[in-house]
Amino acid sequence: MKQSKIFILLFLLFLIQGTVMPLFPFNRVGTNIQIVPEFVFIVLLMLTFFGSPNWGLKYAVLFGFLTDIVYASVLGVYAFCLTLTVYLVYAISKWVNMNIAMTVLLTVAGVCMLEFGVYVVYLMIGVTDQQFDLFLQFRLLPTICLNAVFTMLIYYPFRRFFEKLSDGIGK
Repeated sequence: MKQSKIFILLFLLFLIQGTVMPLFPFNRVGTNIQIVPEFVFIVLLMLTFFGSPNWGLKYAVLFGFLTDIVYASVLGVYAFCLTLTVYLVYAISKWVNMNIAMTVLLTVAGVCMLEFGVYVVYLMIGVTDQQFDLFLQFRLLPTICLNAVFTMLIYYPFRRFFEKLSDGIGK
């Protein structure tokens, strides 16, 4: 039952970031701003920090492949980058005290690693030709801002939720 709650939560966030977020007027005519909501990634990090690292990595693989299937043209890139980033950020989190400031900082670092990893892989295989300075200016900075605000908004309720659930799912 507890696993189904986590799956439903992640799946709803997956739907929201893919269907509801494009309706907001972030991309006005004449601008090149690309805001990428990484809500599933942020909740996966919080599940890994405050719940079960094992389940966080399993869901990272699952939702990474789901993202590849639905949104990407190359299968496996997002799944690899998402899982690797969740693992690396979790490894760093074991060395620090996990309060709201460190959670936001690690989440921002994770979003940077994820976006940069996907960008580099897509650049190497020829899927994107966006210049690096434009990537930083028009994609990475707006993405960081949106996801940092989202992390601050969900920190307390999700931390309590995952700490409660972690008793039953095993660390």
